Amino acid sequence: MHCVTYLKATQWLEGNQLSYQFIDLDKRKLTTKEAKELCNFDEVHAEQLFAAWSQGFKKLKIDLSTLTKEQLAVLCKTHGELIKRPLIIIDDGLFVGFNEKLMEKLIVNNE
Repeated sequence: MHCVTYLKATQWLEGNQLSYQFIDLDKRKLTTKEAKELCNFDEVHAEQLFAAWSQGFKKLKIDLSTLTKEQLAVLCKTHGELIKRPLIIIDDGLFVGFNEKLMEKLIVNNE
């Protein structure tokens, strides 16, 4: 079962006729290439990417503000279950979570 946010995001993407690819991080880990690509987006900030408030993340005892992009990619690959969802990549932009108003403004209104 997918979360409500994921369902809203897919309905919005389909309603706006935007193509997307779904990767279920509950069923498989990111590949090294995918993790590196995710961390190379200019707007990626580790603090926004991970559910740092979760018990699983707190157990890691990691200070996200000190990580290099390479270390962040390793963390994404090894602990994908702690990444916020959904991750939406459109063109050269990454959206962490689903914010319909922001996506309307940045994607649909600019086409």
